[in-house]
Amino acid sequence: MADQPVLGELPDQRAVFRRAAPWLRGHRVALAAAVVLNLAGAALAVGVTAAIGRVVDAADDGDREALVGRVLLLLVLVAATGVLTWASRYWLIRVGERVLAGLREHATAAVGGAPLRFVEAHRGGELLRRLTGELDGLARFAGGTLPDLVAAALVLVFTVVMLALYSWPLTLALLIGFLPPAVLIVRRFQRRAGDAYAGVAAAETAVAARFAESLPAREQLRISGAVPRWLKRFRADNDRLRAAREREVVTELTLNLLTLLQAGCVAGLLVLSALFVGYGRLSVGVAVVFVLATRDILGRFEDLAASLGEARSAHVRLARLLDLVRATGASPAGGVAGGVDPVGLPARGRLVLTGVGFTYGPGAPVVDGLSLTVAPGERLVVVGPTGAGKSTVGKLLAGLYPPDRGTVTYGGHELTALTARSLRSRIVLVPQEVTLVAGTLGENLAMVAGRPGPDRVAAVLDTLGLSGWVASLPGGLGTPLEADSLSTGERQLVAIARAVLADPAVLVLDEATAGVDRETAARIEDALSAAAGDRALVVIAHRAETVARGHRMLTMPEGTVGGVRR
Repeated sequence: MADQPVLGELPDQRAVFRRAAPWLRGHRVALAAAVVLNLAGAALAVGVTAAIGRVVDAADDGDREALVGRVLLLLVLVAATGVLTWASRYWLIRVGERVLAGLREHATAAVGGAPLRFVEAHRGGELLRRLTGELDGLARFAGGTLPDLVAAALVLVFTVVMLALYSWPLTLALLIGFLPPAVLIVRRFQRRAGDAYAGVAAAETAVAARFAESLPAREQLRISGAVPRWLKRFRADNDRLRAAREREVVTELTLNLLTLLQAGCVAGLLVLSALFVGYGRLSVGVAVVFVLATRDILGRFEDLAASLGEARSAHVRLARLLDLVRATGASPAGGVAGGVDPVGLPARGRLVLTGVGFTYGPGAPVVDGLSLTVAPGERLVVVGPTGAGKSTVGKLLAGLYPPDRGTVTYGGHELTALTARSLRSRIVLVPQEVTLVAGTLGENLAMVAGRPGPDRVAAVLDTLGLSGWVASLPGGLGTPLEADSLSTGERQLVAIARAVLADPAVLVLDEATAGVDRETAARIEDALSAAAGDRALVVIAHRAETVARGHRMLTMPEGTVGGVRR
C-alpha cells in the first residue's frame, strides 16, 4: 500500500512564518504600506507624550506665548495621531483579511483536489475544523489582536528611544528594573503555551468531529438505543477539552505577574524622578514625560504580553492549517501539485487496467493483479458480493484511487499523470449516494465544467427521457432543492444527467439502482441506455435487469471477465 500523508494532531510549529511566506505573494506592497502607516502612527503617539512635557515646561516658566503655541501643536498631534492610528489599523486589518481570504481559497481547493484516500483517512470533523475553525480563529486574530500587537510593539520601542534622549540614566534604571524579570515571566509563559494551545485545538477538533459524525446517524442512534453510548464517548472528548482549557488558563495566568511588576516599577520611577527634579537634573516637564511614558511603556508591555496568548494560539492555528496544505500536496500557486494536460488525449479512448493491485491497509489486497480493457461504446457490468471490491474497482477506473501496483491508462496515458481537469473531462463516476447542493435543480445540473447553458441542459434531458419528469416538478428546472426534496432514485437521475452534461468518454456508475423501486430503476436504466452512445459504461450492480443489459461482466473478487449470463 502506498504511503498516505496524514494530518498530525500536534503539527510541526517550527518555522511557521517562513513556511507561510509564499502565501503572501501578491500582498507585499500592501503589507509595506501597512508597515509604513503603523510606524508613522506609533511615532505620532510618542510625539504626543513629548508634546505634553513641553506644555508643562512652558506653563512652569510662565511663558504664555510658548504655552499657546505648544498647546496648539499638541492638539494637532492628537488629531493627526487619531486619524493615522485609524488608517493604520484599518489597512492592517484589510491586508490580513485579504491574505486569509486567499489562504482560505487555497486550503479549500487543496482539500477538494486531494486524493480520495487522504479524505477517507480523516474524520469529517477534522477537515471541517481546519477549514473553518482554524481560519475563523486566524481572522479574529488578524482583525482584533494583531493591530493592537503591532501598535503596542512599535510605541514601546519608540517610547524607550525618546526617554533615552531625555535622560539615559533614568531610562537605564527603568530597563534594568523591569526588563529582566518581565522577560523571565514571558519566557515561562512561552515554554508552556505551545503545548497548551495545541492541546486545546486538538481537543476542540475531537469534539467537533464527534458532533459531525453523530448528526447523520441521529435516527440510527435513537432506534438502536445507542445514544447513551454515544454520550459516554462525547463525555470523554468533552472532559479532554475541559482539561486542556484548564491548562490553557493556568498558562495564561502566568502573565498576571506583570501587573505586580508594573506597580513596583512605576513607584520606583516616581521616587527617582522626584530626586532628579530636586537636584536640578530634570525639569518638571521632563519628569512628567517620564511618568506618563513609563506608565505607557508598562501598559503597552502588559498589552503585548496579554496578546502573546492569542498570538501563540494563532501560531498553532496557522501551523495546523499549513499542515493541512502540506498533507494534500497543494502549492501556493493553487491546486494540487502534479499532472499534465497531454496533447492529443482522445475524446473517446480505451480504459486499460494492467496488473492492478490495491490495498486499504495491512492484510490481503482488495484488488490483486487485475487486468482489464474497456472499449468505447462497451457496457461492462461489475458484480460480486458485498465487500468484494466492486466500488474499489470503480474508483480505480475513475482515477479516484491511484493503484498500489500496476497501471490504469486512458488513451495510452496513465491516469495518475493527468491533471484533474483532463481526467474529469474524460471519466466521470456517479456514486451510490448522490449529494446535491443548496440551489435549484438547474443550478445542480449545471455543476460541470463549461457551465452548460439552458439549451444544452434541455437537450440532454430530452435525450435521457427526463424532460417529462422535470416538467412534473413544481418549478421545473427552477425547483429549489433542499435536504429531502428528492428521493434516492431522483437524485440518481440528477447525477446521471449531470454526468452526461460533462460528455465523458467513460461513465462509471456505482449501484445506481440500489435502494430504489422498480419503476424508478427502469427509468434510470432507460436513461443509461440513452446516455451510452459511443461512450463506455461501467455499471456496478446487483439487479438482474441491470446485469442483463451489459455486454461483458467482471466478477469480483475473482477478477474474471466473461460474457453476461442472460
